[in-house]
Amino acid sequence: MTEATTAEHVRFGEASLDEVLAALTLDEKALLLEGVDSWYTHAVPRLGIPALFLTDGPHGVRTVRDDGGAFDLGDSRPSTAFPTSATLAHSWDRTLARRMGAALGRECRDLGVQVLLAPGVNIMRNPLCGRNFEYFSEDPLVTGVFGTEFVRGVQGEGVATSVKHFAANSNEDYRFVGDSVVDERALREIYLRAFERIVRDARPATVMCAYNRLNGTFCSDHRELLTGILRDEWGFDGVVMTDWGALHDRIAAIEAGCELEMPGGIPHNRHEIVSAVAHGRLAPEVLDEAVRRMLRLIERATAGRPIGGQGEDASGHDPRPHDAGPHDPAAHAALAREIATGSAVLLGNDGTLPLDAGAAGLVVIGELFERMRFQGAGSSLILPPEVVSPKDAFDRRGIAYAYARGYRTLTTDRDASLERAALAAAEPAIRADAPVLFFGGLDDFEESEGFDRSSMRLGVPQTALLRTLLDAGARVVLVLFAGAPVELPFADELAAVLDLALPGMHGGEATAALLFGEANPSGKLTETWTRTADDASSAADFDRDVVAQYAESIYVGYRFHDLAGTDLRYPFGHGLSYTSFEYRDLEVRVERGRVVASAVIANTGGRDGAEVVQLYVRAARGEVFRADKELRAFAKVRVAAGAAERVELSFDLADLAYWDVAEHDWVLEDGEAEVLLAASAADIRLTAPLAVTGGRASRSPYPAEVDAEYATPPRGIPSSFPALLGRPVPVHRRTRRLGMETRLGDAKRSAIGAVMLAFALGKVRRDYRAALAMPESRERDARLKSAHFVVRMLPSMSLRSIAMSSPADLPHPLARGLADLAAWHPIRGLRRILGRPARAVPPVVE
Repeated sequence: MTEATTAEHVRFGEASLDEVLAALTLDEKALLLEGVDSWYTHAVPRLGIPALFLTDGPHGVRTVRDDGGAFDLGDSRPSTAFPTSATLAHSWDRTLARRMGAALGRECRDLGVQVLLAPGVNIMRNPLCGRNFEYFSEDPLVTGVFGTEFVRGVQGEGVATSVKHFAANSNEDYRFVGDSVVDERALREIYLRAFERIVRDARPATVMCAYNRLNGTFCSDHRELLTGILRDEWGFDGVVMTDWGALHDRIAAIEAGCELEMPGGIPHNRHEIVSAVAHGRLAPEVLDEAVRRMLRLIERATAGRPIGGQGEDASGHDPRPHDAGPHDPAAHAALAREIATGSAVLLGNDGTLPLDAGAAGLVVIGELFERMRFQGAGSSLILPPEVVSPKDAFDRRGIAYAYARGYRTLTTDRDASLERAALAAAEPAIRADAPVLFFGGLDDFEESEGFDRSSMRLGVPQTALLRTLLDAGARVVLVLFAGAPVELPFADELAAVLDLALPGMHGGEATAALLFGEANPSGKLTETWTRTADDASSAADFDRDVVAQYAESIYVGYRFHDLAGTDLRYPFGHGLSYTSFEYRDLEVRVERGRVVASAVIANTGGRDGAEVVQLYVRAARGEVFRADKELRAFAKVRVAAGAAERVELSFDLADLAYWDVAEHDWVLEDGEAEVLLAASAADIRLTAPLAVTGGRASRSPYPAEVDAEYATPPRGIPSSFPALLGRPVPVHRRTRRLGMETRLGDAKRSAIGAVMLAFALGKVRRDYRAALAMPESRERDARLKSAHFVVRMLPSMSLRSIAMSSPADLPHPLARGLADLAAWHPIRGLRRILGRPARAVPPVVE
C-alpha cells in the first residue's frame, strides 16, 4: 500500500496517533516541529491535522491584529488586562490565581487561542531584573503554588499553558547569550523547585525553554534538563517549545527533548532535520517521538475539554460536559478589580490612612494619578477595552480634590513649571496639615522585558519633587505603581506608603477603595525590598558579564538577608492593615508524614480584615549550610472585627529535605527543628519545636573550604565557588567581533557590528518617531512602549537570536554570512549571503 493510499484512510481525530504518524512524510514531520506566521503551528490539511494558535501572556490574552513578527507588540485585540503576576502573588490568595487563570482560559477560547504562553515562574533573583513584574516571588514555594493554581485555572477551560522560562533565566541584558552558572543544590532547591511542583501537580501541556545557557549548555540543547529532569524524574508528558528565537541547534534540541521551535519559518532548520535523518545523524525513532508529542498536544489543545490534571479520565478525556459559552467581560473586569484590591500592600502608615472621603482640601500630585501605570511592558503588553485610573475613580465618587501633574513620565527631564504648580497646589494642605497624595512609580522606559533596570531609584523628576514637598512640610501619602522594589530613602518622612504594584485595568478603582477605607489592605510582599540594589543577595555578579556566577547559591532573597543581617527597607512577607491581628495558641503535630500546625488569629482592631499567616521552619543546625529559615506553608485568613479564627497549615515532612550533591537526591536530616508562625520574615509571632526523625544524621557533602565560606551568606564571589560547583567557572573571552553568539551591543565597535546594529535599529526608531506623532491615547502609548522595548532589547541580541526570532528580517544564511565576513572569511561569507552552497568548512565556534 502506498503512502498516499494510506493517508486516504487516516484522519486526525479518527485514527490513532501512531497511524497518523505513519502517514506523515518526513517533510511534514519537520513542519510539525516548527511554527509559522509567528504565532501558529503548521497544519497538515491532507490528514486533517489543525494548526494551533499560541499567544501571550501571563496577565492578559495578547492577540496581534496583523502579523508584524515576534516582537510587534503595539497593536492587539482588546482583552482584559489583569494585575501582573508579581501583583497577584502579593494577595497570597491561591484561589485568585485559579480564578484569574480560568478567566484567561475563557478569553483564549473566545479568541481562538489554544496555547497561552504563561505563567512565568522564574525566581526574582535580583530587584533589577526588568521582567520581575511577570514573575511571582523570590521564594520557590510561593512561585510554585501560584503557578500551579494558574495552570489549573487555564487548563480547566481546555486551553494549554506553557510554563516558562526553563530554567535559571534571571536577567534581561544577557538573556539571549548568557550562561547561568548555578551549583547543583541551588538549581534544585531554588530555581527548579517551582517548575517541579507545577509539573507534578498541574500537568501543564507545554514547558518553554529559556534563551540562556545553563552551566554551559543552551537550554534548548540541554538533555539533562529537558529529558533527564523534566521527563524522566518529574514525569512531564507534554511538549517543550523554545522561547521565540531561543533555538540554538535544531538537531541537538530534538535529541535533548525540545520539540517545537518558535516562531519558526526558518528553512535552514527544516533542512537540518531532513538531512540529519537522511544521513543518520538523527535517529528516525527520536524524530517520531518528538512528532508524536506534538500530535498529542494538538489533540489535547483542540478537544475542548480540561487538560492535564484538571478533570481528565485515564484516556485523557473529561467525562463532564464542558461550558464553552462566551466569557463575560464585565465579570472579568470585576475580577481584575478584586485581585488588585486584595493584592495592594500597605507598606507604611502613621494613621493617616484611610482618608475621609468627605474631607475638604485634598491635594493630589503626580501624573500617574491620571495616567496610571497598570501593566508591564514587553511581550505581555495588553490593550484593554477600558482603563479606570485613580482620577476616574475619584471623580466617580464625587471626591473633591485639587490636582497638579507635577512631572511627566517617559522622560528623565524635570519640568520646572509643573513643579512650581505642584508646590503651589500643596501649600493650602501644608498650612492645614492635611495629607498630600503623591502618585509615583516606574514607567515603561524604566522597567520592561528586554532590558534590566540600572538602579532601584525612582526617576529624578519624581524624587526631586517629593524632596521639595517634604522639605516644605507636606504630609505625603505615597501611592506607588511599580512592578518591582524601588528605593525609598525618604520612607521615614512619609505619612503612608500604599503599593498597588501593577494593578491591571481597574487599578484606579482598587486605589480609591483602599485610600478611602472602602476596603482594608491585605496584601504582603513576596519579594524583599532592600534599601538599594547593592544590598541584594546577588549584587556581586548581577548583569556583569555573559557568564553569570550564581555565587550566592541557596541564599536568595530573605534566605540571604536573615543570616546576613541586612538593614532592609521592607522584609519579605511585610504588609500592614487598617486593623490589627493577634496570634495565639500554636499547636504542632505530625500525622502520616505531614506536619500540621494550627493557631488562633484574632482581629483585635475595629475593622474586618484579612491576615496572611506565614509558616517558616528553622532547620536543625547540622553539618550542611542552610538558610536560617524557609517558608513551608501560608494561608490568608479573613477575620471579622473582634472575632477570632483558627487557621491550619500543613506541609510534608519530606519538604524539609535538602539536595545532597553527593547522592544527587533529596536527603532528610534528623534533628530538632523549629516551627515559626509569622506575619513577615522579620515578624515572628509564635514558635514551637519540631522533632525530625526518619532521616539520617547530618553530614556535609562539601569540601571544608565550602563549608567555611558558605556558613554565612557570601557578600562577594567566594574563592570556594568553583569547589561548590564541582568544576572551574567558565571564562568568557570578550570580543568586539560580530559572531553568531555576540551581543550586537558588544560588537558595535567593529565596522560590521556597527552597521548591523544601526540597520537593525533603523526601522524601530522610525516606528518610535511615528508613534510620537500620534495624538495622546492608549494606542499611542502602547506603540511607544513597543518600539522602546525593541530599541532597548536589540543591543542584547545576537545574530543567531535575531535570525531565529525574525527570519523575515534576517534570514539564517545572511546571519551566518555576516559572521563569516566578520571572521575574515569573505568568500565563505559571500557564498552564504548569495545563497550558494558553502564549501565544507568547520563550524564557526563563538
